[in-house]
Amino acid sequence: MERRILTKIEPVKLPWKVKFLYATGDLAKTTTVIMTMAFSLYFYTEVCGINSGVASTIILIAKIWDIINDPMMGAIVDRTKSKDGKCRMWLKYMSVPGGIVFALAFMMPELTATGKIVWVAVTYTLQGMASTALMIPMNTLLGRLTSDPVERASINQIKGVMSLIPNLIVPAATIPMVLFFGKGGADMQRGFMVVGILYAIVFAVFNLTVYIGTKGYEPLEYLAEEIDPLEKEVKAELPSTGAVLKALLKNRPWLFCIGLYLIDMIASSIPSTVMTWYYQYNIENIPLMSLVNTVSLGVSLGVYIFLKAFIKKFGNAGTAAVGCILSVIGFAFRFVLHDSSTAVLLIGNVISNFGSGLVAAVILLCIFDAKVYGEWKTGVDNEAILMSGFSVSYKTGQALGGPIAGYLLLTVPYVAQAAAQEQSVLNLWFYESTLLPAVGFAIALVFALLLIKYEKKVPEMQAEIEARKAK
Repeated sequence: MERRILTKIEPVKLPWKVKFLYATGDLAKTTTVIMTMAFSLYFYTEVCGINSGVASTIILIAKIWDIINDPMMGAIVDRTKSKDGKCRMWLKYMSVPGGIVFALAFMMPELTATGKIVWVAVTYTLQGMASTALMIPMNTLLGRLTSDPVERASINQIKGVMSLIPNLIVPAATIPMVLFFGKGGADMQRGFMVVGILYAIVFAVFNLTVYIGTKGYEPLEYLAEEIDPLEKEVKAELPSTGAVLKALLKNRPWLFCIGLYLIDMIASSIPSTVMTWYYQYNIENIPLMSLVNTVSLGVSLGVYIFLKAFIKKFGNAGTAAVGCILSVIGFAFRFVLHDSSTAVLLIGNVISNFGSGLVAAVILLCIFDAKVYGEWKTGVDNEAILMSGFSVSYKTGQALGGPIAGYLLLTVPYVAQAAAQEQSVLNLWFYESTLLPAVGFAIALVFALLLIKYEKKVPEMQAEIEARKAK
């Protein structure tokens, strides 16, 4: 006879070392996310010579598959039973394979045109699946380390600082490193391969760091032998897939969180996708891209230094709303002044990055609030699937944002590797870098405002849930 052993997640105070080591996972994740979002389409079209429409279609189909398998992965994590914990087990076994498939996604063997397309389709899809197998357990683990909202906010601060490191380095250093390892641009394929391997090592090492650093802090859920054969105990049954999906559809705050982050990611991924082209052809100064990113992300550090103050003043959803407003202002500022000077470019990027940094810093906290609402409303506690919603919104945003930029290139006379581009092409990249993201963040603001009224009721709902459990 067996019984289910459940360890309750307590509102514990975590050692600073554990918080820091857990937060290094964001360094791993963000490194590969930015590399994929900002440079994969450029790599496929400019370096590998694949048609932008074909490359965009591959990315879109792979992201649609990601959207499908994310909830599946959430359900698997919810049902995982391991001596390492249901989240840490995945970090242990998937970190190295995840790094390998990421490196393969930025390699291109000597193949025919069709062979190249097949290679891109397979490797891009596999790296997305590996990312899912790590991202969902990683995000879920935050809620399992402690139930203390202050501790979670503290961890999120450290995570945010960690994510700034690749945000600073990857956009600024990737192309210079590609040129260096690619013999000054003579062998760009080799350059991207070496850089891909370096980022893959970072990805694998820091995911494993999270696994090692959180040892003993994730509550265990597993099956053990019955100690007393006369003891009668009712097993805690996992909800059915149908019950879980029904509960998700009833969770309005969760749906608003998904909408908020989905639009946020679309609004962010479009300018990121065309960033290299924009600085190469519109601004005609690729090194300036490094300066703008350095200054902007340096200012974004203030988001995480003062995050607690923002949350105390505006709450999680209110902070997201402030972030959306600032992002709209920053992008609109650049659009109106037409990026007419370096100063305009810098100021606009500083404001918009500060705003998007606020949204990124609190979105997980908003989802944890939605988790409370969902359990209060339906009685179903399905944390990993809820976290998969975060992954779905992020990947859906990429699935739409990146390919949108690629498909739009088909509407203008874009010529790969040309010394100059037609004015209509330059106009497209300008709108994608300023106006479209401004509109996107304005839409995201609506979802943030809808979340605010639910957040105010979270303490009351949490108290009622505890009262139910006590009975």
